Amino acid sequence: MENAMQLYSRRAILAGFSALALPLPVIAADQPLKIVFPFAPGGSGDSIARLFAEQLQTRLGKVAIVENLAGAGGRIGAQAVKNAAPGEEAVLFASASQFTLQPHLFRSLGYDAERDFVPLSQVMTVDLALAVSGKLPIHSVHELIDWMKANPEQAVYGSPGAGTAPHFICGEFGRITGLNLRHTPYRGTPAALPDVLAGRVPMYMAFLSELLEQHGGGGIRIIATAAAARSSFLPQTATLKQSGIDIDAAGWFAFYAPAHSSRQFVERLGKEIIAIGSDPEMRAKIHAMGCEPTGTTSDELEHIQRAEFERWGPIVKASGFPIEG
Repeated sequence: MENAMQLYSRRAILAGFSALALPLPVIAADQPLKIVFPFAPGGSGDSIARLFAEQLQTRLGKVAIVENLAGAGGRIGAQAVKNAAPGEEAVLFASASQFTLQPHLFRSLGYDAERDFVPLSQVMTVDLALAVSGKLPIHSVHELIDWMKANPEQAVYGSPGAGTAPHFICGEFGRITGLNLRHTPYRGTPAALPDVLAGRVPMYMAFLSELLEQHGGGGIRIIATAAAARSSFLPQTATLKQSGIDIDAAGWFAFYAPAHSSRQFVERLGKEIIAIGSDPEMRAKIHAMGCEPTGTTSDELEHIQRAEFERWGPIVKASGFPIEG
């Protein structure tokens, strides 16, 4: 990762390029603002991207659209925004893993997480939850560990996919506890739920927002969350750290602009996104979707990204996960 001076220099260079460019309107009214969400439609991330698009359309007085460019864990969408034409107004509504985890997993992402994007604002965090089937006699992390030690043939965990944050967190869980856990990856939580509900996969981790409904209905039981503090949605549920497992991680979504964007565009759009994210009504809507509204500055997002990138490095290395080309 670049040190602070290098980051400062990168911003100065970008500003210099903007100053040398031909004069451009701050936000062009005659072309749409394209918000690329690099995953499939549906879910809280997609819905929140569309809420921001509606507000930006009103505030900027121009059409703002959400384009779903799913595939390759979000890399296709990120590459599209990176390669946007100089006159095209496009931003990426990215997940944390695209900027903090995936750079450790691929020798070539098709983009550089720092050089090719300018951070605008993190708008929400999403807690990760550790769940078990409601059919199992497990109500805490300690009971899960004891049960798996007594049933080593069933020491299996599921995740929404290989190379995701839940995959590595559960792998770290196994390393810390000494459990020989076997991984079953799925293509998202909807595909995993039948096996989790039936108890065929006794341990599963995903975004809390994806599991709350089944937890409330008793089909699954959330026994821990992964962030540093307890979730406001499940204040009675302990964190992994409080359960004696030294893991602290959360998902988040944030807006990024391509590095070749004009300084005026970046400053205006960042200001509007932060204002929208600070609106009480918008924050209530984000919370209603199982997410925690944040609303950081560009500098704060840059700091979060750098710190989490550094934290994931040793975890990925310890996992032995093969680095792809």
